[in-house]
Amino acid sequence: MRPDPLKLEEILAAARRLPRKAQAELAETLLREAAMPVGEPSGQPGIEALRGMSETELVALSSSVVAPARQRRMRALLRKNTRGELGESERQELDALLEEADRIALLKARAAYTLAQLGRHRTAAA
Repeated sequence: MRPDPLKLEEILAAARRLPRKAQAELAETLLREAAMPVGEPSGQPGIEALRGMSETELVALSSSVVAPARQRRMRALLRKNTRGELGESERQELDALLEEADRIALLKARAAYTLAQLGRHRTAAA
């Protein structure tokens, strides 16, 4: 069963408003739960580890954020959108900003997943 796209947008918007620490905890929980086998496979690909990056690069990537100015612009556009005041060019700008935020969130998740995998390999080798 696929979630309602509107509800998913609301959930994502709420997650973006969380403090950074809470966002990281949420991402870790989701990654942990995604790694647990639950019944039938969903048919969707899982998160792939990032290859060819140092641990330092992965840590930096896992803590990256959307630039503050872009976050402020996105919030302003989201408020206008809520009020139904967005023009077409602003809608396109908002879509691009949301896509950027989603790409960053995915990269952060992949970096966190890769770091977790590195930790598991170290523990297994010890």
